[in-house]
Amino acid sequence: MKINIKFFLLLFFVSFVRSQDSTPIVYYSFKSDLNYQETLLKLETSFNKTKDKKLVDSIAQLSFNYKDWENSIKYLQMSLKIKPNSKYFFLLGAASGYRSLEVPIFSSTKYVKIMKRAFQEAVNLEPKNILFLIAQVDVLVSIPSIFGGSIDEAKRYIQRIKELDPIEGLVAEGLFYEKTNDIEEAGQTYNKLFLNLLSIFDSCSDSFLNYLKKNRRNLAYDIGRIASDYQLSTELGICALSFYEERHILPDSIPLPWVYYHIAKLEKMKGDISRMEIFISKVKPYKNDYPSISSLINQLIQQ
Repeated sequence: MKINIKFFLLLFFVSFVRSQDSTPIVYYSFKSDLNYQETLLKLETSFNKTKDKKLVDSIAQLSFNYKDWENSIKYLQMSLKIKPNSKYFFLLGAASGYRSLEVPIFSSTKYVKIMKRAFQEAVNLEPKNILFLIAQVDVLVSIPSIFGGSIDEAKRYIQRIKELDPIEGLVAEGLFYEKTNDIEEAGQTYNKLFLNLLSIFDSCSDSFLNYLKKNRRNLAYDIGRIASDYQLSTELGICALSFYEERHILPDSIPLPWVYYHIAKLEKMKGDISRMEIFISKVKPYKNDYPSISSLINQLIQQ
C-alpha cells in the first residue's frame, strides 16, 4: 500500500508542472520578517493568557497573509471548530495546498487530505462562489482518485462556473485542459475566451477594469498569462497584468516577477523592445528567490 500511495503522490506533484503555466507559488521568508514574528508572538502570548476567541482569527489571518502555512493551518482549524464558515474553510484548503508543495513529497499526504476536505466544505457552504469552485476544479484535476480526485466531477464544476459567469467558465475550462495536458484544446478554449472578452469590452476600457475589480483577484493575472502564453490579445493581456501589478499585496499568491515576465513577452509581441527591456529589468531583483525565471528571460531575449 505504501508503494501505491507514493506513486499517486508523485502523480499529484507532476500534475502541477506539466501544464503550459509555469507560474510558481509566491515565496515569502516569514521567518526573517521581524515585524511579523513580533506581532505573532504578541498575539499568541495574549491568546494564551486570555483565550479570547477573536485572537484565534487574528492569528489565523495574519499567518496566512505572511505565508506561515503551519501556523495558519493550526489556527484556522481552531477557528473552524469554534465557528465554521466558508471563508476559513477556503483559506485552510489554500494553506494546506501551499504547504503540501513545500514539504517533501512523501510528507505531503496529510496536507493534501486537509486541502481536499476544506475546499469541499467551502463549496458546500457557498455553492455559487466562483473562487471556491475554481479551486475545487484545480484540486479535482490535480490529485489522484485515491485522494478524491475526479475528472468527471471537475467537468461538472466547470459547467456550474460557466452558468454563473461565461468568462470565468472558459478560464476554468482552459486551465482544466492545461492540467490534463491537452494544450490544443486549451488553445481553442482560450481563443473562445478572448473572442468573448473582445465582444464585450473595448480593449483596456473602464468596463473591463471594473469587471476585473468585481471578480477574484487572480482573474486579471490569468487573463494576462493566457494572452502571453497563447499569443492572444496583447492589449487586453497587458491591461490585465498591469491592473494586477498595481493592486498586488502581500497575501497574493502570484509572484511579481512572473507578472513582469508576461508583460515583457506581450510587449515583445507588440514589437516594443524598449518596453520589454523595462519589464525584464524589473525581474532582476527577484532572480535569487526564483532561479527558474532567469531561463525564461533568457529564452525571451533569444527568441
